[in-house]
Amino acid sequence: MSHLSSSNETNDEQRQPKPWLLKHYQEKRQRTVTLVKATVDQLVKEKQTVTIEAICRESAEVDPEGRGVKKSAILENTEAHAYYRQHSTSYQAMKQRNRKQKRKISPDPQPLRIDPNRDVDRARYRYLQLTKAEIVERLLTVEQGYAEVHQQLARLQFQLLEQEQQNAEQQRQEKRSDRNRKEGKQ
Repeated sequence: MSHLSSSNETNDEQRQPKPWLLKHYQEKRQRTVTLVKATVDQLVKEKQTVTIEAICRESAEVDPEGRGVKKSAILENTEAHAYYRQHSTSYQAMKQRNRKQKRKISPDPQPLRIDPNRDVDRARYRYLQLTKAEIVERLLTVEQGYAEVHQQLARLQFQLLEQEQQNAEQQRQEKRSDRNRKEGKQ
């Protein structure tokens, strides 16, 4: 049993960085933050779009060592990533799109009007652009509309049947009254 516990201790030790490496890792994190901030500031100053790709590309020019930063370093470093998000117009635009899509999910109060001769490929393309939640809402709305139309059709069929029975009964009564009149004349 002691053999198992010692191997577990070894695994736990491997997960934790060695104390002498902590300073090195902190310096690397700080280097990433410094380079990202300098590169973002440079991009903003030059009125260029701030994207992760642009930061990676331009950071080599800002870096005194000429190495720059990699995408993974920006994404994994919370401070550097936050600075990128703060200045990125594409990131802000994506956040705005997501907010609008979340608002759009509310069900449509208007009944769906679908042209039977519509361009199906175009409709398919529009559906592929929707989020899963939007498709679910759309499906629920269509199912509800289908159920209501089906109920309305059943009611109309019963009304039509009742109307036909009333017409048939009225025709029978007219025939009886015609016979009675003919018999009364004779």
